[in-house]
Amino acid sequence: MPRSRRWTTSTTLSRRSSRINLLPVIRRLSGIVLLVLLAGVSILLGGLAADPLGALRTAGAAALRAAGAHVELFRAPDGTRLRAFVAGPLSTECPVVLLHGLGADATYWAGTVRALTVAGRTAIALDAPGSGGSGTPAAPEGFSLEARVAAVEAMSRALRLDRFDLVGHSLGGATAGLFALARPERVGRLVLVDAAGFSRVDGERFAQFLEIARPADRRGARRLLDLLFFRKPLPSAGVVADALARRFLAPNVQTTITEAGRPDILLGKEADLPFGTVLIWGQEEALFPVAVAREAAARIPGARLLVVTGAGHDVPLEAPAAFDEALSRALAAR
Repeated sequence: MPRSRRWTTSTTLSRRSSRINLLPVIRRLSGIVLLVLLAGVSILLGGLAADPLGALRTAGAAALRAAGAHVELFRAPDGTRLRAFVAGPLSTECPVVLLHGLGADATYWAGTVRALTVAGRTAIALDAPGSGGSGTPAAPEGFSLEARVAAVEAMSRALRLDRFDLVGHSLGGATAGLFALARPERVGRLVLVDAAGFSRVDGERFAQFLEIARPADRRGARRLLDLLFFRKPLPSAGVVADALARRFLAPNVQTTITEAGRPDILLGKEADLPFGTVLIWGQEEALFPVAVAREAAARIPGARLLVVTGAGHDVPLEAPAAFDEALSRALAAR
């Protein structure tokens, strides 16, 4: 027994000794992990400062993948490669297709995709030609509204979608409206979010918009930021304004404005849009004022207008919870 006790005591001391010897190693490892984390944060902050919009898009793509989305690649009629994020089974009865606006891409819808998948819906976010992971068209006509509509058709064929709910924001709203006019049998519910296409714009006013959309300096970029956002998702810091200016001055965006900047494209065609079309609009919308939406809704058979308070042109980003609720109501009504 004494030997047994000595053996036990010896074992205990050995374990304590091991613990003591490991402490410097643990401290060194902790220091290395801390340095790695600090380096990661520094890189992240540096990337955010250098290109805040690019950093947000990277985060958006990560959020889409976290929501279970995968990437599908296919071709437009002109051969341009197109990309879409798909979250949920394509075999579902009526997926929800999301179309972004000017200067954005599919990651614009990251929060919306997550809300839809949580609600049990399959969500598909398409990159328009020249945006996000889609290729750059070889000809200027590849940036036109007709090309954007053709991209939706190409996506529906590639993914074998017979019928789907269609949601479009801003220029994506004009695209969604034109697709619904061309292929009404393919569209379940049409939802237009602060959509382009219903505005009566004379030459002088459109020229003013073009001037704002081509910011020459930081002051001009802040004017554009104020036009697009009532409740800004990012502070109006100089780096944010500069990044927005770079985004809008990019050749693909400017070519899109030239080819697709027709703010009255749906004007006079409202009666032919699908019955029960839903319009979701920011109450503080400055680009396409809510009065435009009221007039449009009055001319669309069975239309409903849902107005989100405290938001401007970018309701999905400015008031995401209110937008998700409005979109849920829009898609639930049949």
